[in-house]
Amino acid sequence: MAKQQLLNQESPVSEVLNRYKKELTKNIERQIPVPTFSISSEESKQEASISQIIRTYGKHFKQIRQRYTDGLGGRCVMGLIMSYYGWDGKCITNAERRLYAALVALRRAGISQELLIELNDSGATFDDIADYLDKNCGLGSSNR
Repeated sequence: MAKQQLLNQESPVSEVLNRYKKELTKNIERQIPVPTFSISSEESKQEASISQIIRTYGKHFKQIRQRYTDGLGGRCVMGLIMSYYGWDGKCITNAERRLYAALVALRRAGISQELLIELNDSGATFDDIADYLDKNCGLGSSNR
């Protein structure tokens, strides 16, 4: 009977995890300013090429490897492109839509997601990746 009373007093695991997630999110939001991007009306008339996105928005993030974000302002090249399309690097619920937008943009440009991931994770900088796309894919000035 004492065991049952003790078990009843403990919070369910999901409750503890949700509390921890909220606490972690609050801490991240308080400590890390997330860059916000607004595309001017001039920029929205002609969408930027993938290499332009990488080169321009890469300056706002620390580059990381092996994952989209580190939760501390770091992004891999795919996380960077997702951020261009509105991902804040924190919210998991909108990450799927932002990933889809990034994949559509890559497909339109004729660029392989796997190529970008391989370049990023092998040590190429954002500028190196943008230069590679400009030189080898012929995509520096516009998307296809």
